[in-house]
Parts: sequence; C-alpha cells; structure tokens
Amino acid sequence: MSRSLILIRHAETVANAERRWQGSLDSQLSDTGTDQLARLRRRFGGTAPARLIASDKQRTLATAEAIGAPTPDPRWREFDVGAWEGLTTEEVQERYPGEMEALIAGEDVSLGGGEQMSDFHARIAEAFDDAFDDMDDGDETVVVTHGGVIWSVMNRVLGREGTGVPAIPAHNTSITRVRALADGSLQLSVFNDATHLTHVPVQFGPDGTVVTLIRHGRTIGNMTDRWQGRSDSPLTDEGRATAAAAARHAASFDALYTSPLGRAAETADILAAANGHPEPVTHEGIIEMSFGMWEDLTSEEARAQDPDLFDTIYRQERDEPRGRTGESFTQAGERMRGAIAELAASEHRNIGAVSHGAAIRSYTISVLGLGFEQRNRIPIPRNTSMSRIVYADRPILASYNVAPHLD
Repeated sequence: MSRSLILIRHAETVANAERRWQGSLDSQLSDTGTDQLARLRRRFGGTAPARLIASDKQRTLATAEAIGAPTPDPRWREFDVGAWEGLTTEEVQERYPGEMEALIAGEDVSLGGGEQMSDFHARIAEAFDDAFDDMDDGDETVVVTHGGVIWSVMNRVLGREGTGVPAIPAHNTSITRVRALADGSLQLSVFNDATHLTHVPVQFGPDGTVVTLIRHGRTIGNMTDRWQGRSDSPLTDEGRATAAAAARHAASFDALYTSPLGRAAETADILAAANGHPEPVTHEGIIEMSFGMWEDLTSEEARAQDPDLFDTIYRQERDEPRGRTGESFTQAGERMRGAIAELAASEHRNIGAVSHGAAIRSYTISVLGLGFEQRNRIPIPRNTSMSRIVYADRPILASYNVAPHLD
C-alpha cells in the first residue's frame, strides 16, 4: 500500500497574467483563473477530497474552495521574495543581477532580501512530513499551494536539493502527485497534469519545441508482467480503447513519430486516426530498451536464468546490460536523448513520439540529471500516459506520466 499527496497550484491571478512575482503578496484571480476553477471542479467530479489543506493566501483558499472545504495552513505559503514582489522577471534581472541565476542554480539565497531558501525548504519539508504522518495506508491528501512550493517538493523527492530541478514551473491548477511507498521511499508519480485546461500559459519557463512522449497501449505481455524489450506483443482490446481515450487529451501534433515495434506503431495509428495527426513516421531511436537474453521473461524467470547478474543490477545497483547482451538503463537513456534531440531539431514545434516504458523513464531520468540508482524516484509511465519535454537550449521536463483517462 502507499499514501498519496496531491499538490495543486492555485488558479491564475492578475499578477500571474502580467508575469509578476507574488511571493507573500496576494493578487485576485484573473478571468482565466476563474475559468480554471470551473474546470478543476469538473475534474474532481463534484466530489470533495476527504482531506483538503491549503496555503492561507487568498488565491489558494479560493482555489481550494472550488473543490471542498480546506483547512488553512500557513506553512504551505509561497516563499517570500522581498523586494521582488510585484516585479517582472526582466525588472528583477535588471535591479537584482545574479539573484535569478542563483535561484535557478539551487543556491541558498535570500531573494530581494526575503525568505532564505534553506528556511523555505525546511518549512515545506515540515508541512510535507506532517501531511504524510497524518495518513494511513491507502489515504490521499490534497494540498492547494504555490508554484515555488511544488518546486521545493520536487527537489526533495528527486534528491536535487541544492541543485534545482530542470523542470518548468507547474501550471495554474495543475495536479502533481507524490507517493510514499511501502518501504518509506518517495516517488513523483505524476507531474503537472493540466489536461482539464484548454490553455496552459507558462509565466516562468523556457520557450521551445515541445516533444510529447506517449507510452504504447497495454499489451498481452504487459498483462503477464513480461519484460518485452525488442520482442513484440499485440495490444489488448483495453490497450486499443485507452489509446483512443488518450487521443482526447493529446495536443495537435505537427509531426508524429513511432518506435518500429508493433505495439507502438498500432498506438500511433490510433492516435493519428482519432485526432487527424500526420501519418506516423517510424524512428529507430525511440525503440524500447533491449533486455538481451531476458527478453519476454518475467522478473522471476530472469532472476532464475542469471541470478548473479540479477543481483548485481537490482541489489548492488550496478547498471549492467540487461540479459548480458542487451542495453543498460543509462545506455537506453543516452540513445533516447540523442533521438529526441534529433526530433527537436526539426522544423516542427509540437511533436508526438510513441515509445515504451523503460525507454521513456530512462530518458526522463537523464533529463532530470539523475542516475540509475535514483530511477525509482519516478515510476515507469503508465500505458498510454503522456510526458512532455520542452526543448530549448536543453531538454526541460514539462510533465510526466499524465493520463487523466486512467485516473
């Protein structure tokens, strides 16, 4: 069993729309923000969360009240940015040179003479721990908070304290889910799900080519927990149905690519038919990780076939090629990184790529600057889930494992 914390960023404010830093300053919701509340309410289906906490700021309380009766907790407030309050990013960079760069680098700064970042992270860590301590196995708590708070939580869950997470700020009213697993470890299971919105402006973040990585639909091999790798297995009826359902939440792609494996190609065909996307183009670089001699085996069968290698990889945490003749996790991530960079360098600005669970996770771990031993800080993405990368001068995570049609 696990416990889950759902983090929701408040609806858009006038200051957000004007791209101004708020911090402890409050600002009324914009017209877009009011519309976002209605969409968030529909997303929850009129059912109030059993446990609902909110920062005590006006913008977070108004957002939380759209889905239930929140308990205010000032520990979930945004960090205080001191003299930055009310300024645009351009004004901040002009008046306080170097501070923005220090923030992005994860340094322990006091922005505009406001809250020390180490104090902010400690405040959020205390609220975070208390929220999980108050839950039993299987429980879920919803917290309506701020973009900087979600960033702080991600730093902790991903083990990136002091370095900063290469991810865009969470969208207004987006949903991010953190799980505490049975062994006590933390996992960022969903990041930045804003599929209930029709428009998702980013107040602070890079502009670039967007690549949406889509995992194929469920296969017969998935049903029996087999490591499919380069072997193939047909989609189940459920897999085809969820691929069609995913199409309702997919962007309108300028180009759609697919792994050469049948399960990915069929998923891409379903997406293209449902949304009128361009005909899928096969790209060898986004194929699944190779499991070598472990192809099409279950975990227990792989362990029985080569117990020493299995122990080396999964107990000693040494990233060796799977099944002796396959790829390592790191090799798969590097291959995917080269392939996605190639796609992002094309003239297209919005690209879809249908790939596989291990391939997408290994690539995302690489983008986040993590290693093999940290892979379980994010899960293998669900079948037909979508994960987005913004590719400017480097890849930045925009969302992960988003699948509202499965929730």
